[in-house]
Amino acid sequence: MKKYAKIITAILIISMLSLALFACINPDSDKEGKMTLVILDGDNAQEYVVDLSKLPSGNSQSGLISVLEYLQNEGRLTYSVDGTLLTRVGNLKNDAGANKWIWLYTDVETDINVTEWAAQITYKGKTYTDSGIGAKQMSIKNGCTIIITYMIYN
Repeated sequence: MKKYAKIITAILIISMLSLALFACINPDSDKEGKMTLVILDGDNAQEYVVDLSKLPSGNSQSGLISVLEYLQNEGRLTYSVDGTLLTRVGNLKNDAGANKWIWLYTDVETDINVTEWAAQITYKGKTYTDSGIGAKQMSIKNGCTIIITYMIYN
């Protein structure tokens, strides 16, 4: 009986460790198709169409970070993070003195901010809502558009 208890305990521990290992992978992201990333600085917009099959797999990168990492590795865009906060994306840079912060907008329904403080912008005639989650948790879907711009607090 003790032998079976040890085997069952070992199986449970291995199962829990496996779940913890893969918990960081974003299961809501598509692996095929294309998405559009827009860096919007005032009236200046840079669009990047990204082939989702080219994004890194595994749990080291996920969500929007995997898109930014791919574009940076391709030499098309630079970005930096401080902990979990995006501090620079292309020419956009946080400026605490001016209360100017990098902000994320999306058209993926599961990621939008649903609070009463949700912000929206219009780009090319379509409305986008700010993300209710962080860049690493964002879903990357075939056909989606994510806009990175500034939010300025007065």
